Amino acid sequence: SDLVDQARLGAALTRLAHVPVERLLARPELPAGQALAARGLPARTIDGFLRPLLAALLCDPALTTSSRCADLALRAFAGGRLCVPEGGAEMLPELLAQTLPPGTVHTGVRVTSVATTSVTTAEHGEIRCRAVLLATDARAAADLLPGLRVPDFHPVTVVHHTTDEAPGTGAALLLDADRGGPVAHTALISEVDPSRAPSGRSLISSTVLGNPPPDLDTAVRTHLARLYGTPTHRWETLAVHHTREAVPAMRPPHDLRRPVRLLAGLYVCGDHRDTSTVQGALHSAHRATAAILKDLGATGSMHRADPAPTAQAA
Repeated sequence: SDLVDQARLGAALTRLAHVPVERLLARPELPAGQALAARGLPARTIDGFLRPLLAALLCDPALTTSSRCADLALRAFAGGRLCVPEGGAEMLPELLAQTLPPGTVHTGVRVTSVATTSVTTAEHGEIRCRAVLLATDARAAADLLPGLRVPDFHPVTVVHHTTDEAPGTGAALLLDADRGGPVAHTALISEVDPSRAPSGRSLISSTVLGNPPPDLDTAVRTHLARLYGTPTHRWETLAVHHTREAVPAMRPPHDLRRPVRLLAGLYVCGDHRDTSTVQGALHSAHRATAAILKDLGATGSMHRADPAPTAQAA
Protein backbone atom coordinates (compact mmCIF):
# COMPACT_ATOMS: atom_id res chain seq x y z
CA SER A 1 0.00 0.00 0.00
CA ASP A 2 1.02 3.64 -0.33
CA LEU A 3 1.22 4.02 3.46
CA VAL A 4 3.57 1.05 3.75
CA ASP A 5 5.74 2.38 0.91
CA GLN A 6 5.88 5.82 2.56
CA ALA A 7 6.84 4.27 5.90
CA ARG A 8 9.61 2.23 4.27
CA LEU A 9 10.89 5.28 2.43
CA GLY A 10 10.84 7.42 5.57
CA ALA A 11 12.73 4.76 7.52
CA ALA A 12 15.30 4.41 4.72
CA LEU A 13 15.92 8.17 4.59
CA THR A 14 16.24 8.31 8.40
CA ARG A 15 18.86 5.57 8.32
CA LEU A 16 20.68 7.26 5.44
CA ALA A 17 20.96 10.52 7.40
CA HIS A 18 23.07 8.71 10.02
CA VAL A 19 25.28 6.62 7.74
CA PRO A 20 28.93 7.76 7.98
CA VAL A 21 30.16 9.41 4.80
CA GLU A 22 33.01 6.91 4.57
CA ARG A 23 30.51 4.04 4.29
CA LEU A 24 28.63 5.78 1.51
CA LEU A 25 31.83 6.37 -0.41
CA ALA A 26 32.75 2.69 -0.06
CA ARG A 27 29.62 1.55 -1.93
CA PRO A 28 29.97 0.35 -5.54
CA GLU A 29 29.79 3.30 -7.93
CA LEU A 30 27.11 3.24 -10.62
CA PRO A 31 25.02 5.81 -12.44
CA ALA A 32 22.45 6.97 -9.90
CA GLY A 33 19.49 5.73 -11.95
CA GLN A 34 20.91 2.20 -12.08
CA ALA A 35 21.76 2.23 -8.37
CA LEU A 36 18.18 3.15 -7.42
CA ALA A 37 16.81 0.21 -9.39
CA ALA A 38 19.29 -2.17 -7.74
CA ARG A 39 18.35 -1.35 -4.13
CA GLY A 40 15.07 -3.20 -3.91
CA LEU A 41 12.72 -0.25 -3.44
CA PRO A 42 9.28 -0.42 -5.09
CA ALA A 43 9.20 1.04 -8.58
CA ARG A 44 6.45 3.49 -7.63
CA THR A 45 8.58 4.80 -4.74
CA ILE A 46 11.52 5.32 -7.07
CA ASP A 47 9.57 6.89 -9.92
CA GLY A 48 7.09 8.75 -7.72
CA PHE A 49 9.56 10.36 -5.32
CA LEU A 50 13.25 9.42 -5.38
CA ARG A 51 13.89 9.91 -9.10
CA PRO A 52 12.30 13.41 -9.32
CA LEU A 53 13.86 14.40 -5.98
CA LEU A 54 17.36 13.37 -7.06
CA ALA A 55 16.88 15.05 -10.43
CA ALA A 56 16.07 18.27 -8.53
CA LEU A 57 18.98 17.93 -6.09
CA LEU A 58 21.52 17.06 -8.79
CA CYS A 59 20.08 19.01 -11.76
CA ASP A 60 20.43 15.77 -13.70
CA PRO A 61 17.13 14.52 -15.18
CA ALA A 62 18.71 11.38 -16.66
CA LEU A 63 20.39 10.48 -13.32
CA THR A 64 23.74 9.72 -14.95
CA THR A 65 25.44 11.17 -11.84
CA SER A 66 27.68 8.94 -9.73
CA SER A 67 25.62 7.01 -7.19
CA ARG A 68 28.06 8.08 -4.47
CA CYS A 69 27.34 11.75 -5.18
CA ALA A 70 23.62 10.96 -5.25
CA ASP A 71 23.87 9.22 -1.89
CA LEU A 72 25.62 12.25 -0.40
CA ALA A 73 22.91 14.56 -1.76
CA LEU A 74 20.16 12.33 -0.35
CA ARG A 75 21.98 12.11 2.99
CA ALA A 76 22.13 15.92 3.20
CA PHE A 77 18.44 16.14 2.30
CA ALA A 78 17.46 13.51 4.87
CA GLY A 79 19.50 15.15 7.63
CA GLY A 80 18.45 18.74 7.04
CA ARG A 81 15.75 20.91 5.53
CA LEU A 82 15.19 22.56 2.18
CA CYS A 83 15.64 26.30 2.43
CA VAL A 84 16.30 29.44 0.41
CA PRO A 85 18.31 32.49 1.53
CA GLU A 86 16.16 35.51 2.32
CA GLY A 87 16.51 38.04 -0.46
CA GLY A 88 18.07 35.58 -2.92
CA ALA A 89 21.35 33.72 -3.28
CA GLU A 90 23.32 36.93 -3.89
CA MET A 91 22.63 37.95 -0.29
CA LEU A 92 25.02 35.32 1.10
CA PRO A 93 28.26 36.85 -0.25
CA GLU A 94 26.97 40.33 0.57
CA LEU A 95 26.37 39.36 4.20
CA LEU A 96 29.83 37.78 4.41
CA ALA A 97 31.44 40.87 2.88
CA GLN A 98 29.76 43.11 5.45
CA THR A 99 31.74 41.39 8.23
CA LEU A 100 35.09 42.34 6.65
CA PRO A 101 36.98 45.64 7.02
CA PRO A 102 36.04 48.34 4.48
CA GLY A 103 37.97 48.05 1.22
CA THR A 104 38.68 44.34 1.66
CA VAL A 105 36.39 43.21 -1.17
CA HIS A 106 36.46 44.70 -4.68
CA THR A 107 33.75 43.81 -7.20
CA GLY A 108 33.55 44.41 -10.92
CA VAL A 109 37.27 43.74 -11.30
CA ARG A 110 38.38 41.55 -14.24
CA VAL A 111 41.32 39.25 -13.48
CA THR A 112 43.57 38.55 -16.46
CA SER A 113 46.17 36.27 -14.86
CA VAL A 114 47.15 34.72 -11.53
CA ALA A 115 50.37 33.51 -9.98
CA THR A 116 51.45 32.31 -6.55
CA THR A 117 52.30 35.82 -5.37
CA SER A 118 50.23 38.15 -7.53
CA VAL A 119 46.96 38.76 -9.36
CA THR A 120 46.89 40.88 -12.51
CA THR A 121 43.70 42.82 -13.20
CA ALA A 122 42.44 44.86 -16.14
CA GLU A 123 41.40 47.77 -13.95
CA HIS A 124 44.01 47.93 -11.17
CA GLY A 125 47.12 46.33 -12.64
CA GLU A 126 49.10 43.87 -10.52
CA ILE A 127 48.13 43.16 -6.90
CA ARG A 128 50.83 41.48 -4.82
CA CYS A 129 49.85 38.86 -2.26
CA ARG A 130 51.08 35.86 -0.24
CA ALA A 131 48.66 33.37 -1.77
CA VAL A 132 45.89 33.20 -4.38
CA LEU A 133 42.63 31.28 -4.04
CA LEU A 134 40.67 30.99 -7.28
CA ALA A 135 36.98 30.54 -6.38
CA THR A 136 35.18 30.52 -9.73
CA ASP A 137 33.25 28.19 -11.98
CA ALA A 138 35.17 25.47 -13.80
CA ARG A 139 35.37 27.29 -17.13
CA ALA A 140 36.72 30.53 -15.64
CA ALA A 141 39.21 28.58 -13.51
CA ALA A 142 40.57 26.75 -16.57
CA ASP A 143 40.85 30.02 -18.52
CA LEU A 144 43.11 31.43 -15.79
CA LEU A 145 44.89 28.16 -15.03
CA PRO A 146 45.37 26.26 -18.32
CA GLY A 147 45.51 22.53 -17.71
CA LEU A 148 42.63 22.37 -15.26
CA ARG A 149 39.95 19.92 -16.36
CA VAL A 150 36.71 21.40 -17.72
CA PRO A 151 33.84 18.94 -17.13
CA ASP A 152 30.63 18.52 -19.05
CA PHE A 153 27.72 20.52 -17.66
CA HIS A 154 23.99 20.22 -17.03
CA PRO A 155 22.06 23.24 -18.37
CA VAL A 156 19.38 24.77 -16.14
CA THR A 157 16.63 27.30 -16.88
CA VAL A 158 14.72 29.10 -14.11
CA VAL A 159 11.42 30.81 -14.93
CA HIS A 160 9.82 33.31 -12.54
CA HIS A 161 6.10 34.13 -12.74
CA THR A 162 4.03 36.57 -10.70
CA THR A 163 0.30 36.55 -10.07
CA ASP A 164 -2.24 38.26 -7.84
CA GLU A 165 -3.96 34.91 -7.23
CA ALA A 166 -1.54 32.64 -5.39
CA PRO A 167 -1.85 28.85 -5.80
CA GLY A 168 -3.00 27.04 -2.68
CA THR A 169 0.12 24.90 -2.28
CA GLY A 170 1.75 26.88 0.52
CA ALA A 171 5.52 26.54 0.83
CA ALA A 172 5.65 23.01 -0.64
CA LEU A 173 8.13 22.09 -3.36
CA LEU A 174 6.24 20.41 -6.21
CA LEU A 175 8.12 17.66 -8.04
CA ASP A 176 7.01 16.38 -11.44
CA ALA A 177 6.92 12.61 -10.94
CA ASP A 178 5.07 12.00 -14.23
CA ARG A 179 7.56 13.96 -16.35
CA GLY A 180 4.57 15.44 -18.15
CA GLY A 181 6.27 18.66 -19.22
CA PRO A 182 9.48 20.66 -19.07
CA VAL A 183 9.24 21.71 -15.39
CA ALA A 184 11.24 19.50 -13.04
CA HIS A 185 10.20 21.30 -9.86
CA THR A 186 8.42 24.47 -8.84
CA ALA A 187 7.51 26.37 -5.70
CA LEU A 188 5.55 29.37 -4.49
CA ILE A 189 8.71 31.17 -3.37
CA SER A 190 6.91 34.22 -1.97
CA GLU A 191 5.30 31.93 0.62
CA VAL A 192 8.81 31.30 1.97
CA ASP A 193 10.38 34.71 1.30
CA PRO A 194 7.80 37.47 0.68
CA SER A 195 10.55 40.05 0.08
CA ARG A 196 11.34 38.50 -3.31
CA ALA A 197 7.88 39.12 -4.81
CA PRO A 198 6.60 42.39 -6.31
CA SER A 199 4.36 44.29 -3.93
CA GLY A 200 0.91 42.74 -3.62
CA ARG A 201 1.77 39.76 -5.82
CA SER A 202 3.02 36.19 -5.46
CA LEU A 203 6.21 34.79 -7.00
CA ILE A 204 6.34 31.29 -8.48
CA SER A 205 9.80 29.97 -9.43
CA SER A 206 10.10 26.93 -11.69
CA THR A 207 13.14 24.98 -12.87
CA VAL A 208 13.60 23.35 -16.27
CA LEU A 209 16.45 20.84 -16.48
CA GLY A 210 18.28 20.10 -19.71
CA ASN A 211 17.83 22.09 -22.89
CA PRO A 212 14.59 24.12 -22.79
CA PRO A 213 11.92 23.63 -25.46
CA PRO A 214 11.64 26.29 -28.19
CA ASP A 215 8.15 27.29 -26.98
CA LEU A 216 9.38 27.61 -23.40
CA ASP A 217 6.79 30.08 -22.07
CA THR A 218 3.78 28.20 -23.44
CA ALA A 219 5.13 24.79 -22.44
CA VAL A 220 5.96 25.92 -18.90
CA ARG A 221 2.58 27.63 -18.38
CA THR A 222 0.71 24.54 -19.61
CA HIS A 223 2.72 22.28 -17.32
CA LEU A 224 2.35 24.59 -14.31
CA ALA A 225 -1.42 24.69 -14.79
CA ARG A 226 -1.49 20.90 -14.34
CA LEU A 227 0.95 20.88 -11.42
CA TYR A 228 -0.86 23.63 -9.49
CA GLY A 229 -4.35 22.73 -10.65
CA THR A 230 -5.15 26.33 -11.60
CA PRO A 231 -5.20 28.43 -14.79
CA THR A 232 -1.91 30.18 -15.53
CA HIS A 233 -2.75 32.24 -18.63
CA ARG A 234 -2.94 35.44 -16.53
CA TRP A 235 0.41 34.84 -14.84
CA GLU A 236 3.06 37.39 -15.77
CA THR A 237 6.50 36.12 -16.82
CA LEU A 238 8.85 38.16 -14.64
CA ALA A 239 12.20 36.72 -15.74
CA VAL A 240 13.81 33.75 -17.50
CA HIS A 241 17.38 32.77 -16.63
CA HIS A 242 19.08 30.13 -18.78
CA THR A 243 22.53 28.92 -17.73
CA ARG A 244 24.10 26.60 -20.27
CA GLU A 245 26.94 25.51 -17.96
CA ALA A 246 25.03 25.58 -14.69
CA VAL A 247 26.15 22.41 -12.90
CA PRO A 248 29.25 20.28 -13.57
CA ALA A 249 28.35 16.70 -14.50
CA MET A 250 29.45 14.01 -12.03
CA ARG A 251 29.33 10.80 -14.04
CA PRO A 252 31.08 7.74 -12.58
CA PRO A 253 33.88 7.37 -11.84
CA HIS A 254 33.83 10.75 -10.12
CA ASP A 255 36.64 12.12 -7.95
CA LEU A 256 34.87 13.78 -5.02
CA ARG A 257 38.04 15.30 -3.62
CA ARG A 258 39.90 16.87 -6.51
CA PRO A 259 43.02 18.71 -5.31
CA VAL A 260 42.46 22.28 -4.14
CA ARG A 261 46.17 22.99 -3.54
CA LEU A 262 47.83 23.19 -6.94
CA LEU A 263 51.15 24.32 -5.43
CA ALA A 264 52.24 26.42 -2.49
CA GLY A 265 50.58 29.80 -2.91
CA LEU A 266 48.03 28.77 -5.56
CA TYR A 267 44.70 27.18 -4.69
CA VAL A 268 41.37 26.56 -6.40
CA CYS A 269 37.91 25.70 -5.06
CA GLY A 270 34.36 25.35 -6.35
CA ASP A 271 31.72 22.74 -7.08
CA HIS A 272 34.01 21.37 -9.81
CA ARG A 273 36.55 20.28 -7.16
CA ASP A 274 34.09 18.30 -5.02
CA THR A 275 30.43 17.50 -5.62
CA SER A 276 28.33 19.73 -7.87
CA THR A 277 26.17 20.97 -5.03
CA VAL A 278 26.17 23.94 -2.68
CA GLN A 279 27.52 21.63 0.03
CA GLY A 280 30.30 20.46 -2.29
CA ALA A 281 31.32 24.01 -3.17
CA LEU A 282 31.46 24.98 0.50
CA HIS A 283 33.38 21.83 1.42
CA SER A 284 35.99 22.49 -1.27
CA ALA A 285 36.33 26.07 0.02
CA HIS A 286 36.91 24.73 3.53
CA ARG A 287 39.58 22.35 2.24
CA ALA A 288 41.28 25.15 0.30
CA THR A 289 41.21 27.53 3.27
CA ALA A 290 42.68 24.87 5.54
CA ALA A 291 45.49 24.30 3.03
CA ILE A 292 46.24 28.04 2.83
CA LEU A 293 46.39 28.43 6.60
CA LYS A 294 48.68 25.42 6.88
CA ASP A 295 51.03 26.66 4.16
CA LEU A 296 51.16 30.15 5.67
CA GLY A 297 51.85 28.74 9.11
CA ALA A 298 48.69 30.21 10.62
CA THR A 299 47.43 28.76 13.87
CA GLY A 300 44.14 28.85 15.71
CA SER A 301 40.56 28.29 14.70
CA MET A 302 39.16 29.05 11.26
CA HIS A 303 35.84 30.05 12.86
CA ARG A 304 35.39 33.57 14.22
CA ALA A 305 32.55 32.35 16.45
CA ASP A 306 34.93 30.25 18.54
CA PRO A 307 35.69 31.86 21.93
CA ALA A 308 39.02 33.58 22.25
CA PRO A 309 41.47 31.99 24.72
CA THR A 310 41.42 33.60 28.13
CA ALA A 311 44.52 34.64 30.04
CA GLN A 312 45.54 32.36 32.89
CA ALA A 313 47.18 33.56 36.06
CA ALA A 314 50.81 32.53 36.45
